[in-house]
Amino acid sequence: MSKTPNFTMKALALVIGSTALLSACGGSSGGSSGSGSTSFSVTDAPVDDVEIVKVTFSRIDLKPADGDVLSYEFDEPVTIDNLLALTGNDAEPILEGVDVPPGDYQWLRVYVDGGIPNSSVTPELGNETDLFIPGQQNGNANGQPRFLQLNTGFTVAAGSRSDFTIDFVLRKGLTKPANADHYLLRPAMRLLNNIEVGTISGSVAESVLNDPNCSPIDGNGSVYLYDGDLNAAEQTPDDYYDPEGNGTGDESANRPIASAEVLQNDSGEYRFTIGFVAETEEGYSVAYTCEPGNDAPESDDDIAFTEVIAVDVIAGETSEVSFTEAPAAPIEEELQETVEQLPESEQNPA
Repeated sequence: MSKTPNFTMKALALVIGSTALLSACGGSSGGSSGSGSTSFSVTDAPVDDVEIVKVTFSRIDLKPADGDVLSYEFDEPVTIDNLLALTGNDAEPILEGVDVPPGDYQWLRVYVDGGIPNSSVTPELGNETDLFIPGQQNGNANGQPRFLQLNTGFTVAAGSRSDFTIDFVLRKGLTKPANADHYLLRPAMRLLNNIEVGTISGSVAESVLNDPNCSPIDGNGSVYLYDGDLNAAEQTPDDYYDPEGNGTGDESANRPIASAEVLQNDSGEYRFTIGFVAETEEGYSVAYTCEPGNDAPESDDDIAFTEVIAVDVIAGETSEVSFTEAPAAPIEEELQETVEQLPESEQNPA
């Protein structure tokens, strides 16, 4: 599949998906002066211990705020050979340039053809394995259609083009049930309007990665993105945690909304890019962790972060940040050091 320019690809894919569905079902308002040309693209946030995530899309449903559901079934399924390759500002369209009725929409659904050869996961250690939407693993992968629903509302403008990007947060949405021979893809997604998004890019100092309290166990670690200024709110970053398994996460703590791997470039710098971040007055925070591999969505994990950096995002622009502070010693080590400084008679009180 040919690629569109990086910045518009995610949004374009979203628009493409909705366009294909509409035309395939003879959607109303197609080609009319009041309709809005819409495209949908897909991108993802990375996940550990996996090399390839292949996903095949077959249909998109859109729910107008006022009106019945609009279904757009693709003439041919659209296969993304590896979602993991679509990081930063990279995205691929699944539905392009379809005319849809303008107005507000409540939600969208993307339909996935589950199981090999349509959708699969290839782990770093192991063979290609079936990937299903929850429910498909029970024997209806090639029968009963299954979908992922994204409840973020959006607006299609009349007489103009709207490009959207669906960001799959795989660290939260991709799971492998215990003792199962398949993976599940849950509805952990973000929907972004491409004209409203910017980029957060930055570096992690080599001294941080080499610090004894860091020693990344998963590549070069990851940078997590959070809503709002955590420092101003006197809050601390937390891990991904989705106790209900529905992709909405745990709202009782400061859970990340996206993340990016830290990669070494040709110049030897350790860099990261978080693309498709919506401009907002509240701003964002980013935090670096050496141990993203210890962050499982089904458990509330105590992973360590370095400094928290507040950052503002402006649509169409890139905001730069740098992580230079080494992580603090683990709490257990700090407690042990405190104990060792006590008189011997007080270290092990009766």
